[in-house]
Amino acid sequence: MNNTTKSLFDVGRMAPYSRESEYSIIGSIFHTRNTIHESMSLVDSSDFCTTEVRNAFKAMVSLRQKDSPIDVISVSEELNNLDLLDKIGGIEQLSIIEDYMPTATAIAHHCRKVKSLAIKRKFIAKMEPIMNDAFKVDDDPSLVLDETHSSIFELMNEVENNKKDNDVYTPEDMAELGVRNATARFEDPHGLGGYQTGFDKLDSYMKRLRDVNCIAASTGVGKTGLSLNIALNLATKKVPVLYINLEMNIEEITTRVLSILSGVEIDKIDTGNYGDNKEEFRLVGKFAETLRHSTLYMTDNTPKNINHISSLIHKHHSRSGIKVVIVDYIGHIRNDKLAFKENSKRISLGRYNQMLKQVCTTLGIKLIVVAQMNRDGEKDPEMSNIGECWQLAQDADTFMILHYDWVKNENPKEGEPDKFKQYLLTLRKNRNGVAPREIGLDYQEKTQIMTETGGYLGKL
Repeated sequence: MNNTTKSLFDVGRMAPYSRESEYSIIGSIFHTRNTIHESMSLVDSSDFCTTEVRNAFKAMVSLRQKDSPIDVISVSEELNNLDLLDKIGGIEQLSIIEDYMPTATAIAHHCRKVKSLAIKRKFIAKMEPIMNDAFKVDDDPSLVLDETHSSIFELMNEVENNKKDNDVYTPEDMAELGVRNATARFEDPHGLGGYQTGFDKLDSYMKRLRDVNCIAASTGVGKTGLSLNIALNLATKKVPVLYINLEMNIEEITTRVLSILSGVEIDKIDTGNYGDNKEEFRLVGKFAETLRHSTLYMTDNTPKNINHISSLIHKHHSRSGIKVVIVDYIGHIRNDKLAFKENSKRISLGRYNQMLKQVCTTLGIKLIVVAQMNRDGEKDPEMSNIGECWQLAQDADTFMILHYDWVKNENPKEGEPDKFKQYLLTLRKNRNGVAPREIGLDYQEKTQIMTETGGYLGKL
């Protein structure tokens, strides 16, 4: 019969499946052709365990796409064309399956059961290599746990999706959802869902922090400075933020955080050389207490793969009630077997972003992804210069480019340069608002404090 029903762990147990439900779906389609529409919306061929049913369903779908009749003869001919007829036991096996005739109302039940059992088999299949890794003496157990968590979380999402009869919302569903969202926003005094970046113009343009937000900038332009300022603006207002730091060690990034909070230069905190200004040292201590009472959670730059990051998000959502996740930056996610076989880094980044989006959306977390763009983006914030960030821009609700222009110093004082950098944040994509919009920023590079300016002063 079918070797897929053998134990996937080779311990004498059968893989979970229901021959009755699988046969009933095919039998129902044979007798009531229209049931294939509902079946196709609830299951696909990979959900069937038995070879004969899996291939029969493939043939039926193929016939449906051709708008051809579906009966034992047409299905057997289609299977023969696909060189699959003999593999399922010939037309005689199809005739046996045809005898199963559930009522039309039962087809959804059988489809959901088949889908549910398919998920269980996927779990078994995913756990087998993880169990093998667990038996390896020299492997880091944390990596095994990360992979386990990621696999379980992926299957949890599939289970939740399977609970829905379909993806269509009724007018009543939409009305209820609309009223609930409108009420929540009306009762929010800021009208921004409680998630304010601290940059007033940006908040007014976006209306509120969206589900997936991307900040792109060239090397050294200040993308980490901007993302840290946003993180602290949120966390000091008690919005729990998980900052996935993939670039700096924890000492270095903590120094930057304290510099932003206190206004004391990074070099002074880093070297301990405050000169005669001991007050600055006291300021650092004072704002360390501010940090202590904030809701900012920070990782170090230990190499992390996408499984580890997903695990961190899920764990700290449960532990600390994380509402916002910032990934700085996505290009530093460790390449592993989940980076797939594609040679294109753009494709890998896009897949990582989609996985992060899936995790955060499921948990109700807002995601900010920091990315690196072409050097041309320093001065030219056009979408043509975003390079590997293109897929990120497609998937994001908001896409921002941090860059700068050289601006004339109209009234330079003695010792001042005749030109300086004017930093700008260009909102290139805004799914539920107006774009493009340009925001002038004052960026103090020695402290990495970033604030909005009165406006753009003009190009050279």
